[in-house]
Amino acid sequence: MDISDDSAIMQSTERNNILLLAGVLGWLAVMLITRINAVFAGAGFFYYSGFALFIGGFLFVNLSEKVDNRKQLAFVALIVQLVGFFLVFGCAQSSDALILLVIFAGQLPFFANRRQAIASLLAINGVALLIYLLAWDKSLIPSVIAIALNLAFQSFSLAVADIAVRESKARLALEQANAELVSTRSLLEQTSRQSERLKLSRDLHDICGHQLTALLLNLEFLSKTVPGDQQDSVSETKAIAKDLLEQIRCVVKANKQSARLDLNTAIESLFNHLPHVQAHFKERLAAPLQSSHHAEVLLRICQEAVSNALRHGSQKHITIALQQTSAQLRLTISNPYHAKPSTLPGSGLANMRERAAQLNGEVAVSNDNQCWTVTVQLPYKESHYD
Repeated sequence: MDISDDSAIMQSTERNNILLLAGVLGWLAVMLITRINAVFAGAGFFYYSGFALFIGGFLFVNLSEKVDNRKQLAFVALIVQLVGFFLVFGCAQSSDALILLVIFAGQLPFFANRRQAIASLLAINGVALLIYLLAWDKSLIPSVIAIALNLAFQSFSLAVADIAVRESKARLALEQANAELVSTRSLLEQTSRQSERLKLSRDLHDICGHQLTALLLNLEFLSKTVPGDQQDSVSETKAIAKDLLEQIRCVVKANKQSARLDLNTAIESLFNHLPHVQAHFKERLAAPLQSSHHAEVLLRICQEAVSNALRHGSQKHITIALQQTSAQLRLTISNPYHAKPSTLPGSGLANMRERAAQLNGEVAVSNDNQCWTVTVQLPYKESHYD
C-alpha cells in the first residue's frame, strides 16, 4: 500500500491553525509596513486590491472545504494570491512585499509536490528580480541580495509545510496499516477458532462416530442370537447407542455451523481504526462464511479498495455492500471521485483482479455520477464447504 502521492490534498482539519494565524498576521504586517511609492494614477486602488485578492485567496485555500474536493479550485486560489502579490509588489515598490511570498510558499506543499513547488518559487522570484532590474532600475547586487534573502525565508516556509504534509501522510499510512492489521487479525482469530472446531468435529466423527456405528452393528447381530428373555436388554442398549450417535452428529453439525467466518465484523474492524473515514454499510452478509479462503480474498480486496479511496478519492466517504446468493458472493465499494475516467487509479486494480482470479472471480470498475465503484463477484456455493 502506497499513499505517498505528492499531489494529495490534505484535509482542511489537518492543516496547522498556527500557520493559518501566522499567514494572516504576516499579511497584515506587510500592509502596515509597506507604503505606496508609485506615482501612477490608481496606484492606491491596485495596491489595496492586491491585498484583498491575496487574503481572499489565502482564506479560501485554508478554510473552504471545496478545495479538499477539487484541486483545480485550490490552484485558482493560489493564482489569485499570486496576482494579488504582484499588484502589491508593483505598487509598493518595496522588498517588504516579498514577505507575502513566504506565506504563499507555506501553502504549496499541500497542493504540489516538492519539485513543482521549488520550480514555482524560483520562477516567481525570477520575475520579481526582473521587475527590480528593468522596471525599477535597481542595481544588480542589491536586487539579487534582496531576492535571495527573501527566497531563503520562502524556502524555510516551504520546508516546514512540506514536513507537516509528509508527517500527515505518514500518520495516515500508519493508521491504514494498523487498521488492515486489526482486520486481518480478526479474520485470523476466526480462522483459528474455525480450524480448532473443525478438528474437534472430525475427531468426534471419525473416532466416536465410527466406534458407535461398529457397536450398533454388533448389537444388531447380538439381538438375533441372544435368548428371548435378553432381547429387551439388547434393545435398550441399542437405543442408548443410537441416541448417543445422534447426539454426536448434532454436536459435529453445530460445530461446523459455529466455525463460520464473520466477514462483516472483520471489515467493520478495518474502519474502526480509520477515524478520518466515514464508512456506510449498505448491505451486510446475512450469515457468516464457511470458506476462509473466500473471506480472506474479499477482505484483502476491500483493504486495497479502501486504500485507493483514501489515496485518490475526493472525499473520505465509503459505501460498502456485501451480498450472498445461492451461487456467488458480491462485494461493492463506492466512494466519491471527481477525476476524468482516463485518470482513474489503476495501480491497485491488478492486485484485486489477481486475488479474485484465484477463486475464478472477477472485478469490475465504473465511474458513474462522479462515484468510483469497485464490484467483486466470486462463485460460491455454501454446500461445497459444509
